[in-house]
Formats: sequence, structure tokens, C-alpha cells
Amino acid sequence: MQNENFYVTVDGISLSCQRIIPTNVRPDAPTILFLHEALGTIRMWRDFPARLATATGHPVIVYERRGHGKSDPHGPDDIPRPVDFHNTETDIYLHGLISGLGLDRPILFGHSDGATIALKYAARFPDNVRAVISEAAHVFVEDVTIAGINEAASIYAKTDWKSKLERHHFFQTDAVFRAWVDTWRQPTFRDWQMIDELPNITCPLLVIQGNDDQFGSDEQVHIICDKVSGTATKMILADCGHIPHFDQPDQIIDASQKLLRQIEPVTA
Repeated sequence: MQNENFYVTVDGISLSCQRIIPTNVRPDAPTILFLHEALGTIRMWRDFPARLATATGHPVIVYERRGHGKSDPHGPDDIPRPVDFHNTETDIYLHGLISGLGLDRPILFGHSDGATIALKYAARFPDNVRAVISEAAHVFVEDVTIAGINEAASIYAKTDWKSKLERHHFFQTDAVFRAWVDTWRQPTFRDWQMIDELPNITCPLLVIQGNDDQFGSDEQVHIICDKVSGTATKMILADCGHIPHFDQPDQIIDASQKLLRQIEPVTA
């Protein structure tokens, strides 16, 4: 296993990245690009990207969005983020990263906000994506999402959660937390949705949701799979919360392998 940490500059912003090359890498295998959640970083994926790389023989790249981990911080006037911030993450940063790295139709693996961005990219750049693996994506705002965010804000204020996040976000910790909760709790954000973009998605999808997810319901999965134009596999997991790759990693790896076999059949 080879790990390489590096930076890519997109639209003047330095984004922290990590490349993982498993020992069994296939030279023809497309890259799996990981997109983290609202509070995520490279390290917060733990060993899951490396496990998936080894299981599939695909190279992996994980990156940190602006304001996260070791990437450049948000500007002083960037919080709360605009209602359409997913568009900026998609059209400028993700597209710039994929173009800058010269990735040929990568497989996008997104979690939560990262899954939303992955779906939006597949809708806006359908020829650039081979497949999407989506965990706990949001394509519209639910009451349960706002309730979960309100509860998270209360926990952050009353516990040592901040000190734990500082291990990953350093001086950016308060800003990254506010970029999440302050943005989603704006009254105008309640009307946000990307359902009307879903029919533009033509690549194969694996759409995953835990049935105990405190930030979203199974309705997200049903709407995604019903609206997209490509093939979509639903995976709703019992006894699973908001982070399926932690709660049930083996099931996620198995399902991901099945998807990859379907889009890239192994030949003798």
C-alpha cells in the first residue's frame, strides 16, 4: 500500500489530498474519489478508503474541501454559506480537482454533503463520471435533518466535541462547524432541493442509507432512485446510523465491489 499526501490548487484555493495505491492495483482501474461529510477530513474516513482500495484493486484519492482539515480556510464573509453552495463545490472545486488531476471518469464515493455533491456532479457532468456510491445523501431538506443539526449544535456547545474536532480541523474548527449548522439553519435553506437535477444522472448508482440515520430518512433514497435516468440500487441498512462505512463497513465494501463488477466485468 502506497500513500501520498499532496495539494492541488483550484481557483486559487489549496486543497489537501491523499492518494492511496493498493499493492494489488489494476493498471486499468479507474480512480475512486472520496467526498467527505460536512465536518469531514481525510483522516476522519479512518482506514475505510484503504480497505476499499485493497478490496477492489482501484486507486483512491481522498480530498478535503475548502475550510476543512489542511485545506485553505473559508473567507471571513463565507459563513453562513449561500443556499447554493453545493453548486460552487461541484462546478468549481470538484470539477477543477478532477480536471487538474487528469482523472478519466472516476467513481465518486460520497458521504452526506459529499454524496450530495457527487450526485450533483453526476447530473451536471454526466460524461465525466463512471458511477456514484452515495451514502446518506440529501437531495431535499427534511424536518429530521434540521432537528439533527439543532441537536448537534447543542452537543457542540455543551461537551468537548470541539476539542475532538480540533485534532482534524485545527484552527478552523469553529468555522467548519458554523459553516455546517449556520448554513443549514437559515430559513431560506428549507426550500433548497436538487430533485429537479436527478433525471440528468445517467451513470450507475449505489444509494445507501441507514434506517437509524438522525439526519435523513429513507425517502431520500427512494426519490433519488425513482428520479435518476441511470440504473440505481437501493441499500437501506437496518441498525445503521448516519455513517454506514463505520457501522457496517463489510456490507458497504461488498456492495461497492458488486457495483464495480457490474460496470467493469472481469474478463479472462
